[in-house]
Amino acid sequence: MPSQQQKNKTLNQQKVGTYLKLLQDNEKFWKSFIVFLGALFILGTFPFYPIYMIPILAFICGGIAYKMPHIGTLLSVLLVFPAVAYQSAIFGWLFLLVIAITLFEMFESWMVISALEVLIFAPFAFGSVPFFGWITVLGMVLGSLYFGSKRSIMISIPSVMAILLLSSIWLVENNAFMPLNLDKYIPNNTLMINNPPVDLLSLPGSIGSALASLGDFSQISMVSNAMGTVFGNIVTILFGDSGFFQLAGWALVLFAISYVSGQIKGRRSQFISSLLLISIIPIYYGITVLFGYAFNEGMALAVATTIVVVGILEQFHVQISHEDEVTRSEKMKSFGKFGIQDMGSGGSEKSLADVGNYDDVKQELRDSIIMPLEKKELSYTYGIKPPAGILLFGPPGTGKTMLMRALAKELKYGFYYIKSSDILSQWYGESEKNISELFTAARHNSPSILFFDEIDSIGKKRTGYTADDVGPRILSILLQEIDGFKGSKSSVMVVGATNVPQQLDSALLRPGRFDKIIYMHLPEAEGREKIFQVSLAKVPCDEDIDFKRLAVKTERFSGADIKNVVDEAVRMAAKEANATGVIVPIKMDHLLLTLKKIKPSTSIAAIEDYERFKMDFERSVSGKEETKDRPSDVKWEDVAGLDKVKQAFLETIELPLLREDLMKEFTIKPSKGILLFGPPGTGKTLIVKAASNELHASFQILSGAEVMKLGYTQAVTVIKQAFNRARENAPSIVFIDEIETFAPARSAASVSSEIIGQLLTEMDGMKELKGVVVIAATNKPSMLDSAILRPGRFDKIFYIPQPDKNGRFEMFRIHLGKFAEGVNLIESATQTEGFSGADIAAICQEAKMKAVRGKLEGKEVKITEAMLLGIIANRRPSITKDMLVEYDRFRQEYGERG
Repeated sequence: MPSQQQKNKTLNQQKVGTYLKLLQDNEKFWKSFIVFLGALFILGTFPFYPIYMIPILAFICGGIAYKMPHIGTLLSVLLVFPAVAYQSAIFGWLFLLVIAITLFEMFESWMVISALEVLIFAPFAFGSVPFFGWITVLGMVLGSLYFGSKRSIMISIPSVMAILLLSSIWLVENNAFMPLNLDKYIPNNTLMINNPPVDLLSLPGSIGSALASLGDFSQISMVSNAMGTVFGNIVTILFGDSGFFQLAGWALVLFAISYVSGQIKGRRSQFISSLLLISIIPIYYGITVLFGYAFNEGMALAVATTIVVVGILEQFHVQISHEDEVTRSEKMKSFGKFGIQDMGSGGSEKSLADVGNYDDVKQELRDSIIMPLEKKELSYTYGIKPPAGILLFGPPGTGKTMLMRALAKELKYGFYYIKSSDILSQWYGESEKNISELFTAARHNSPSILFFDEIDSIGKKRTGYTADDVGPRILSILLQEIDGFKGSKSSVMVVGATNVPQQLDSALLRPGRFDKIIYMHLPEAEGREKIFQVSLAKVPCDEDIDFKRLAVKTERFSGADIKNVVDEAVRMAAKEANATGVIVPIKMDHLLLTLKKIKPSTSIAAIEDYERFKMDFERSVSGKEETKDRPSDVKWEDVAGLDKVKQAFLETIELPLLREDLMKEFTIKPSKGILLFGPPGTGKTLIVKAASNELHASFQILSGAEVMKLGYTQAVTVIKQAFNRARENAPSIVFIDEIETFAPARSAASVSSEIIGQLLTEMDGMKELKGVVVIAATNKPSMLDSAILRPGRFDKIFYIPQPDKNGRFEMFRIHLGKFAEGVNLIESATQTEGFSGADIAAICQEAKMKAVRGKLEGKEVKITEAMLLGIIANRRPSITKDMLVEYDRFRQEYGERG
């Protein structure tokens, strides 16, 4: 985070640093700077303009290039044309070829032209100033990194060839350490540079004279002779001197530097790849030995300086290498009209490690995608292949697209973002054709990944369309194309993301199409804490911000929600800073005030839908165990007494799974259901929650409201889906709370008899409930339909009575926790005869609230026996005698089955 010193600065003091940072990130500035340097060196090579005018003219070229870089580049070439003609009319005629090339290529290759101006003319500029040749060595390395390995040839060969050719024509040593045997070259006075610069007053006339000399026919007749000299020197350089070896050496080294920078992962990729430049030293040493030159030690110094500069730039996070982006952009051309974006290009995320939270999802992606693609030896040995498709589903703002962008950065393969709007067409059959063309292009660029964001727009259930809609036809082609890859050697993967997974067609969700279906859940507390820290990392903020408290207060917030909170808090602080003129750090108060005004974007109902879809379809092996669908963190020790019921749960759920051999040996069929009845507040629901957690079983709740939420016509479907979900996620517990609300005696049925019939069918019908236990709870057992109570449905029926004295003692101890130390709970247990567990929990709650009130008043209030007895004296048990009579009657009629 920003230092305390930065936070204490005034806004005026911060301006300098701000503008420097903006300058560093201003791509237009650096491109115009390249044009400036190109103009500076080319104008400095041909003496004509007064020395003080050259930086001014170069600055004008760079200034124009800030808005129109191609015009700035062209201007630099046009400005030097009179200087070239002034030195040599013949050279002026030859230079017209350079102007023509510039006119044709300046729109697409203006930067390459300006870079070549720097590289070629720096060794000759201003009378061959020492160390300017180092700029050529550094520039060729930076240019090859920037333009990519393929275009590095456009940098190395023209630069080296032009430098050697100019040295041979002018018969001078260059400062780029590229030697020639100058004795082999015949001088041509018509191409020499001998004229001194002109003064400012004589400049207009000199320009006219220089241009007029181009029309001198006596000069024109010498062009063929000059061309012969140029071509003769080129042949000598390549075949009679060391030119060929120098060209080959630089081409190979620069290609390798650029290529390796795109293959190495990590922050130091540019520096490591630049170390390959060291190989140019032995290459040149060999050339000097072979051709009898004297080796120039300045080459080693220039190489070392270049490597150091690249390392310093990388230390300051200056990204020069574009090898990966250039390769990706070449592949994107195959997609033509679709305007496909490669997610690996641009963006701030560098890899999966840079994305906070979701360690389980990231591990799943690494194991299923990165490992088969990157670890060829493992893929070959074990026959591992990447999945045909991956579906990410979850609430909006959880980072599905961001995670895919980070994955694209980590992979060295095409990762193409597909916009559904680019696929859909108003013309009949065009949309289907677009899908086919898209996949054909992906095969051509394999291995590649197609990322369909909001895939629900083209993958909806076919039952939701009319006969004339294009949706079903697009989905059919999409399914065919995904299946078509199985018999192809081209490796293409489909990744989809959606926040409405319930709308997807079931055919799209099967294995072989989406092999992995991964839930992008809302961040847990630890994840929310990390998101706050990352979001506040680059702004001035107080050091005492309580991130844990913020994480607690943002339950159900997505990553996007938290980013929104931080942005609003930053705006609030910026407004205060603007009023005071002093940098105001983001404080805890800013964040808390913002939280009061912002609600989470994901509703509780939506989360339930996602959890339900997760249970139905999720296929993920790296998920955290604690994310499994559980109702709470209640454990056995949180439930006082009821040992007999606990044992029944263990026998009903654990034994059939762990000791199936014993069950078969004694031909014991697992129990299908357990019914818990008794007074309210005696712990029926609590023990079911504890059983779900302790036995590591998935947990589903069925209630009257849940069953009836879609109306009578869909109630049967809701029950059927719940039991199917339980079968698919075994071991599983289906908990039916208040079962009497939708399974009452049919003689007094307030609900449809089909609902009761469906429940009975699911419990003992043709579908076996293997690994599934139905647990029901009721405090009105007499209202239940008699058919549901027979053995084979609820094999075990337990009465959960009001707790006895020992049970009440344990309840006091559990609910008071650490505050029970030193308190005599025996008397409190004695005085609460007839009280339920809920009653005792309420007593403990009130005692702790009294301690809290005392704390707020500045007093140290301890929970004592007298305090508890005082509260008990004003309470009455919630269990009435009429209730107990009803339960006794039910027990006499049906008994208990343990």
